[in-house]
Amino acid sequence: MFTDEQAGALLAFINWDGQHYLRLALSGYPLPPNPSSAFFPLLPWLMAGGLALGLGPIAAGLAVVTLASAAAFYFLARLAPPSSLWLFASFPTAFYLSVVYSEALFLAALLGLAWALRDPRRAGLALLCGALLPLARGQGMWIALPLAVAWFFGAPERRALKAATAGYALGVLVYLGFFWWQYSDPFAGFAVQKLFVFNNALPNLLEPQRFVDFLVRPPGRFLDTTNSGLDKLVIWISLGALAYGVRRSPDAFLATTWICLAVFPAMMGEGGSYARHALAAWACFALVSGPTLHPALKWTLVGAGFALQLYLAFQFGGNRWVG
Repeated sequence: MFTDEQAGALLAFINWDGQHYLRLALSGYPLPPNPSSAFFPLLPWLMAGGLALGLGPIAAGLAVVTLASAAAFYFLARLAPPSSLWLFASFPTAFYLSVVYSEALFLAALLGLAWALRDPRRAGLALLCGALLPLARGQGMWIALPLAVAWFFGAPERRALKAATAGYALGVLVYLGFFWWQYSDPFAGFAVQKLFVFNNALPNLLEPQRFVDFLVRPPGRFLDTTNSGLDKLVIWISLGALAYGVRRSPDAFLATTWICLAVFPAMMGEGGSYARHALAAWACFALVSGPTLHPALKWTLVGAGFALQLYLAFQFGGNRWVG
C-alpha cells in the first residue's frame, strides 16, 4: 500500500501486517477474498473511522493503536503494581503496541475484561470488551473457553460475567455475519488463512507429538516465518512462565485465558509469529506472577527483555520478518 518514498520514516510502523490493515481500512474487504481477508475487522473499521474524521491512513492507524495501548496500560495499572507494568512492557515483542497491528486493541479489551469481571458496576465494560475480543484477533475466539470455565468454577462477579458472555456472543455473531454478508460464507476469513505459510490448524492441537518434534528440531534461522529460533525461544519462555505462575492465579477466567494464549498458538502450527502472539500470554504472567517475583529476577527479566526488544524493533523497522 505504501512504499518507502510514500511513508518515509513512518514506514517502520506499518510493515507486514500493517500494510494489510491499511488496505482494508482504505478499500474494504476485497472481492474475491485474498490474504488480506484473513485479518479481523476491528482495527480496519476503527481506522476507517479515523479516515472519516479527516486523518491520513497512517495517522489513523497510529492514533487507534496509541489510544488502545494507553487503555491497555490503564487497565493493567489497576490490576497490578507498577513493577508489573515494567515487566509487561519489557517483553521482547511489546513494541507491537506501537505499530499498526491489532495487538494493542486485543490487549486493551482483554485487560479491560479482566478488570471488569471484578466489580458488578463494570458490567457495561465487560459487555463491550467481550464483544470486541472476537473482532480484534483470532485469539479472541478462544475466550469462549475461559468464560465457560468461569461459569463452572466461579468468577469474581456474576453480573459482569453474564454481560461478558453476552458481549462475546454478540462479537462472534457480528464477525460471522459480516463475513456472510461480504462473502456469502461466515467462515471465509478462517478459510483464507490457509493461504499463509504458517500451517496453523486446529487439528494440530490433538497431535502433541508433532509439537514436541517441532520444539526439539533445530531452527532454520533466528528470524524466520516458520521454524524460527526466536519463536522456539519464546515458546520455551512462555511455557516456562505458565508452569511457574498459573498455579498462583485464584482467578479461573484469567488462568484459563493464560493457558489458551500460551499453549494454543504454540501447538497450532510451526511457531510462526509466536513471539508476537505470546505478548498476550505474558500480560497474564505479569498480572499473576509479577507482584511476587523476587526483585532481582524481575529486573533481570526487564533488562534482558528490553535489550532483545530493541534488536527486534530495529529489525521490524527495517522490514525484516520478526513475527
